Amino acid sequence: MHQKQLQREIHVWFAHPDHATDPARLDRYRETLSTQETARYRRFHFAEDSHHYLVAHTLLRHALSRYVDIPPAGWTFSHGEHGRPEISNPAAAALRFNLTHTTGLVGCVITLDSDCGIDAEAVGDRHNPMGVARRMFSEPERLAMQQLEDAALLDYFYTRWTLREAYVKARGIGIAFPTRKLQFGLDDKENVTVKFDAGLQENACDWQFHLLRPTPDHIAAIAVRSGDRPEKKLLVRTLEL
Repeated sequence: MHQKQLQREIHVWFAHPDHATDPARLDRYRETLSTQETARYRRFHFAEDSHHYLVAHTLLRHALSRYVDIPPAGWTFSHGEHGRPEISNPAAAALRFNLTHTTGLVGCVITLDSDCGIDAEAVGDRHNPMGVARRMFSEPERLAMQQLEDAALLDYFYTRWTLREAYVKARGIGIAFPTRKLQFGLDDKENVTVKFDAGLQENACDWQFHLLRPTPDHIAAIAVRSGDRPEKKLLVRTLEL
């Protein structure tokens, strides 16, 4: 795979942490982590959280090595003002990425010279989704969600939540951003539209959003700041590590 593909494409990679259980394989995963990543991996209190972290960062390193002749263990990263990691290898500085992990799924998005974000969520019962919507969603979205029940309500909640998360991760600004000033819409083919509050000084034409359902139990969203460049094609792959 070549970086030139990313001039016209957005690549999304997924892996299933539940498939990675062999002790020897997990040892190889741990060998690819940096000292900083290893320290964070060991700080997790719950084994499931540390396992998802390990598989997610292994996925990222192996995916990045598909584009540049750097071994998975050779990738180095720096961190921005709000903690978002960026590639610090000089030979691959143009690559941009973002990473997500949730119960049963890890994923990353990779672009060339474009801010990008990804969020994935395991769809299931959530405590008080309407309460979250009142704090985080626009008024039209809240009103629409109030008309729904059960599975339809949860689906509406998770689609709008993941799209918000992907956007703020692409911006590198965190969920403290006033996400009530975003309004997302989906057509019957799940094509995404967005409206920005005028005070945000954002142009909807500068952004690409995609909604994905990588498994029957997960929803994922992608946000890419495309600017005035042509819209890029989205390619989704599963990487068996």
